Amino acid sequence: MAASVLDAYALSTLINASAYLGLTPDGAAVDTQVEYLINRASDIIEDALHTKIMIRVYAKERHSGKNQTKIYFKNFPVVAVNLDGLVWDAGAKTVTRNDGGSFMLDGFADGNSILVQNSDSNSGLLTINGVVTKLAIIFADVIVADAVDNNVILSHCRSLWIDDAEIDKDSYEVHSNHIYYEVGFPRGHGNVRMTYYGGHVAIPDAVERVCLRIIKKIYEKNEGIKSEKLGPYSVTYADSVDSMKDEIRNELTKYANVVI
Repeated sequence: MAASVLDAYALSTLINASAYLGLTPDGAAVDTQVEYLINRASDIIEDALHTKIMIRVYAKERHSGKNQTKIYFKNFPVVAVNLDGLVWDAGAKTVTRNDGGSFMLDGFADGNSILVQNSDSNSGLLTINGVVTKLAIIFADVIVADAVDNNVILSHCRSLWIDDAEIDKDSYEVHSNHIYYEVGFPRGHGNVRMTYYGGHVAIPDAVERVCLRIIKKIYEKNEGIKSEKLGPYSVTYADSVDSMKDEIRNELTKYANVVI
């Protein structure tokens, strides 16, 4: 069973969920039980939304071309920012911004390989090396000093392929939930492949609230489970998973993956 939400904020979620249930997370048995409930609630949420919540890499995700100009990621959001007036420092291997935003809040982190598009001198995949600050990113790769970079897209997309050809990285635009390709994606079955990091860097508060509510419902009423056993714990779900999923979709519509 995937530890989706628990992976995101293991200790804090364990404490929050335990407190919500009126338990004290100070013993292995209690922790194991609560972890199981967290993971089960997470699975229900992600199944209802048809997407994963936490950020992870999706390699060669396939889509079918229909002569459309947009293809939507199956797992979003994808970190993508369009910035003007970036300053590239070749000696320090840094890029800085002055738009009032934050690279940290945008979701860039040490070790990320990020796609640089529409830059006059710096393009392709560049790997972040070191601490990301609000205004600056340090790269491991060699960069070029460039004072004329405007409308540069930095994103967590890595590549786009149509059939056996990789599309030039400056020929398409990456947005938080889709790729725009002006030429259009030619018709074909599974002929479009994209690799990217998709999902949230931190669990949204709204998702956590729903997760805790589901945990409480399962714990108190044994709803939605059918004869599962974890160590000494035996839990029997009733048939209310579908109704829970309807509630989740209604409450977390903005996080759901809608196939277009």
